Amino acid sequence: MPMISLRRMLDHAAEHGYGVPAFNVNNLEQIQAIMQAAQRTDSPVILQASAGAR
Repeated sequence: MPMISLRRMLDHAAEHGYGVPAFNVNNLEQIQAIMQAAQRTDSPVILQASAGAR
């Protein structure tokens, strides 16, 4: 799954009529699960992380 700019991803989604989910992740296990599901469904995702997330 290639990494592309957020602008390019959102422009493509708008042009083709679909949404892109954004996930706030707290640990590696969450990232792995989200990425596995995204790969299985060939779907784009946005991963969000913050220092204050618990």
